[in-house]
Amino acid sequence: MKLVGMIFIVVSAGSVGFRIAVLLKRRCMLVRQFLRALQLLRSEISFCGTPLPQAFALMAASCDGQLARLFSTVAKDMDRRRWVTPQAAMEKALEETPEELLKPILIDLTKRLGKYDLDAQMQGIDTAYREAELLLQTLEQERSLKSRTYETLGICAGLAAVILLL
Repeated sequence: MKLVGMIFIVVSAGSVGFRIAVLLKRRCMLVRQFLRALQLLRSEISFCGTPLPQAFALMAASCDGQLARLFSTVAKDMDRRRWVTPQAAMEKALEETPEELLKPILIDLTKRLGKYDLDAQMQGIDTAYREAELLLQTLEQERSLKSRTYETLGICAGLAAVILLL
């Protein structure tokens, strides 16, 4: 019976470390998804001349989870309130779907959308893309350095708790 209890302690503590490692991986996946959405936005605006509410709706359809909800909220708000700026719609959507990781990039991007000529909007999208790529590189480095550490710390914490309980 003691052995089963010790196994449960090690597994539960180890799962905390593995959960943190999974969160690091999800952050990287979120930024990759955002990069794909930016590519879609760029092509929709530059080649198709898609209006911004429809472009954000297409971005929402190309994403899942948190980003899909965020872009969908922006699209609906811009479609419902015709004179709302992309920045105002994004700020409102960020209140409902808090996305802290990409928030500065999203706000900066939407400041440039819909206000200027096509070239300035493309520059804004390209700037957001570069910033997101840099963020992804940073997150990938953090994930590669810390994932194994968190997993190992979780297991070691469980083993330490078992030793203390003996």
